[in-house]
Amino acid sequence: MNNLKYSYKTDIGRVRPHNEDAVQIFENEQVLVMVVADGMGGHAFGDVASKMATQFVEEQFDTETAFANKEEAGRWFGDVLEKVNTDILDYAQALDAGKMGTTMVIAVISKTFIAFANIGDSRAYVLAYDKLRQVTKDHTFVRELVEKGQISERAARLHPKKNVINRALGASEVLEFDFLTLTQYDVDAILLCTDGLTGLVEDQEILAVLKTDINIDVKVNQLIEKANARGGRDNVSIALAEFKKGVR
Repeated sequence: MNNLKYSYKTDIGRVRPHNEDAVQIFENEQVLVMVVADGMGGHAFGDVASKMATQFVEEQFDTETAFANKEEAGRWFGDVLEKVNTDILDYAQALDAGKMGTTMVIAVISKTFIAFANIGDSRAYVLAYDKLRQVTKDHTFVRELVEKGQISERAARLHPKKNVINRALGASEVLEFDFLTLTQYDVDAILLCTDGLTGLVEDQEILAVLKTDINIDVKVNQLIEKANARGGRDNVSIALAEFKKGVR
């Protein structure tokens, strides 16, 4: 799509011995597809799970990939997530790998709509009118507590169980994921990321970087550097797409 520029990167961070994240962006003349996954289960299992997610999206994408409407995109998301979920479950059983899984957040940007699907706590954000809005919901134990009014947003950031995930690919044969679309949109950028970024960098800080008039690759690097400067406790993965000014 000639109205978009994009960049993506994954970084091991400062603490973890292995990178269990995976990130990819695929593009043709009709759509741009972004995918970020954060694997769980330790080296040789978590990284396999996340790569299964991104590689299957790659297998399903080619120069002819297009979506006539948001409903078709929703069916495609469902097929992808079901397949990845089944493959991870089968792999874990065959290798007696125990707990193994991955989060996954996907965005499809077409000429008439933007669609998102997610499972776990990797996030999608939309930048529009100089405001950054998280459009996906974290599937975590702590998020449920916030929604029930049992703890505040501030308490959630400091909660000892803030990284406990309620949903993930490979966690259950019953797959639950969120799907949402934006139509008639006026968006400046789409950001997908793992919690290695959002666990250490506040949304307002992310917004400040995204609004800066610098190269998109530099923006991605700056966000990763901010997370690493604060300890880099986790792998960090980012996929960023920006609409070119004056081109829609």
